[in-house]
Amino acid sequence: MNRRHTNPHVRRRAWCALLVLLMAIATVLDVQTPRAAADEGDAATTDVPGVALSVESLTAVVTATSGFSATLTVENRTTQTMPAGVIDILTNPDYNFVSRTDVQEWADGVAQIDTTHELVHADVASIPAGGRVSVHADLSPHDSALAALTTWGPRPLRILYTAQTADGAQPTGAALNTYITRSQDGVAGERTPSIGMSVVMPLTSHGWSVDTQARQRLITSNASDVPASAIATLGEDERKALHDKDQLSTKYPQLQVVADPSVLKTLGTPHLTALMQPARFDITAYARADDPQAYARAGVGKDIWSAESALAQLRGTIGDTSANAPTIAWQGSDSWTMDALDAAREAGYDTVIATGDFNIADDSTAQTLVYRVPTEHGDVTVLGAQPTLTALANAHASSQHARAERTDAGRIARFIAQSAFYQMEQPYAQRTLLVCFGEDATAQEVRMLMDALGDASWIDLKSLADLTGQDTLIDSALTPQLIDENVGLSDGRAETVRETLVQLGASRDDLSRLASSILGGRDGAATKSGGAPKDDANDEGDADATGASSPTASATANATVDAQSAPPEASDGSRLTESAYARRLLDAHDTLALFALQGDTALCTSMSKATQELADAALGAITLSPSGNISVLSETASMPVTVSNGLPFPIDVHVSSRTDAIEIVTARMTPITVPAHGEAQASISIRVTTSGTAVAREQLVDRDGVPFGAVQQTSITSSLQISDKSGLIIIIIAVVLGLLGLWRQFHRKKDPDE
Repeated sequence: MNRRHTNPHVRRRAWCALLVLLMAIATVLDVQTPRAAADEGDAATTDVPGVALSVESLTAVVTATSGFSATLTVENRTTQTMPAGVIDILTNPDYNFVSRTDVQEWADGVAQIDTTHELVHADVASIPAGGRVSVHADLSPHDSALAALTTWGPRPLRILYTAQTADGAQPTGAALNTYITRSQDGVAGERTPSIGMSVVMPLTSHGWSVDTQARQRLITSNASDVPASAIATLGEDERKALHDKDQLSTKYPQLQVVADPSVLKTLGTPHLTALMQPARFDITAYARADDPQAYARAGVGKDIWSAESALAQLRGTIGDTSANAPTIAWQGSDSWTMDALDAAREAGYDTVIATGDFNIADDSTAQTLVYRVPTEHGDVTVLGAQPTLTALANAHASSQHARAERTDAGRIARFIAQSAFYQMEQPYAQRTLLVCFGEDATAQEVRMLMDALGDASWIDLKSLADLTGQDTLIDSALTPQLIDENVGLSDGRAETVRETLVQLGASRDDLSRLASSILGGRDGAATKSGGAPKDDANDEGDADATGASSPTASATANATVDAQSAPPEASDGSRLTESAYARRLLDAHDTLALFALQGDTALCTSMSKATQELADAALGAITLSPSGNISVLSETASMPVTVSNGLPFPIDVHVSSRTDAIEIVTARMTPITVPAHGEAQASISIRVTTSGTAVAREQLVDRDGVPFGAVQQTSITSSLQISDKSGLIIIIIAVVLGLLGLWRQFHRKKDPDE
């Protein structure tokens, strides 16, 4: 009776004590993966003197014919020789990961999983201080160790390095936790449906720089054989990297390539699935800045990065006016907010790729992240990247503690195991996951992953068209509110972008001023001297060439130039008119400005600087040379100055001159006309009221009175003595003598004959 009515709190405490005892026993018995070993591994593989163990290559997917191989590197970071040791590669062929947490904890080295099945036991030679050795192991497909992997799925893989220290001390070494995945190939059991995966590689670059020779020709020549787009170039290494990535589509037809139209000329005959926005223009930052007028002033109107412009550049590159390709907007440095989606849709993009920060759905399971979002300009399909797999594909470890994932081989092993876990998590669900490489992914990294995916029997590689056609994950009516509540909650780089726009607008204003207020306007549609040059009535981009605000005209002109590889020409076909020359300079500026607004911080800085250098170089082709120090010996004189013009067209400007003394004054404004590639002299009037020295400061001024170019200085010395003290005394003496002479004339005695 008493036992039946035992206090429940007593029974609960007894069960707790028993549970603690069982856990303690289990910990003691789990001798294969003691916690101490994991801790030693942490210490040994950090960037401090010790032992570093890394995975250089690893068979991530084991099939019936693959066998198993691994290449490991052991580095001795101590100051003493490391004695000979051994490497053991261990697994548990019967263990199944039960949750995402379980998978991650194994990668982080905190999960206690029994790994007693030995795949590899290899000897390691002694390692000198600061040295490293490479260890390679191979197992044939028929090796008995692999035969234990009788069921498909991801399994824990533990790599142990142990070196016996001298005089029998405690062994030292390192450990890594990674994964091995058995494919469904040749394995008994039910084969569940494959999980879909669309792997996308962007073909773009942020390695653009300025071609200084092309810039010089654009400024000093009116030859039509240099297009405005030639001012931006890619280095040889970057060109080769893009070419290598472009060729991957021939080996991996299921690799989806979204190409930047700006790199198409570099590739020659490009392979692509879809086009992204030109120069990977950052639409997300555009929406965050919320200042279309500032973008227009900077020379990057909507038409320059629209879907229509992307298609025009493709057609110009391959020389086929009927060529077509889907257009997909790639995410920039900010998020796909509702404003950003609306801006993309207005520019002609009905599909966008979200590489991150678009978590509006439950992420407890891997799902097809496709959304239909209504905007003011129409519906937009958002393709969301699977975050964990995309991070691994882009050389990001799943956590800072996942040490095996610090190498490509370790990350691919985790990618394969994670994808297998997603399939087993919902074996009968129809899903297609999007995995996006970043623009920095190398051809080798893409090749390694695609090779591994080729052995992953549970993965069915899909096209972007297949993914786009999937049903929306969330009711379209709910997506706007969910996006507003969860996406783009920080301001991102908005302030930096606004500062960049101000700088780009200033440099473009300088070039517009060159067209409207400096060039002489002597082509067929010139204005009168002193006015702003105008284009022909039928020329496109009139307003921009003359400095007026017309972003649409500017964008249209730039797109036409880039697509046709040449600006409008003069009648002989080899020389540009003055208006076309001015417009080409603006188009060159807008090309650089477009790259500056790509979203990459380093490229933004370099290209913003390049736009100002272009404007400075164009205005700097007009120079003012003073005549040297001047001595003035009279009340008026002239000061000659020389203006040199390195531009291919005449200029009409003024020379402004000011002095720091009121006794010596120069003419404020002196007009001058200088022929193309020539020079002319102007004479600045000088008026002197006394002797002394003054400094005249001369500077070029356009026809609107705005100065440009460097300020020159001329020292003026006057030797005029009429109004100094000695001159005054002489005058007084002369007056006194004159008066005395008159007095004597009136008071002297006259002769009788007078």
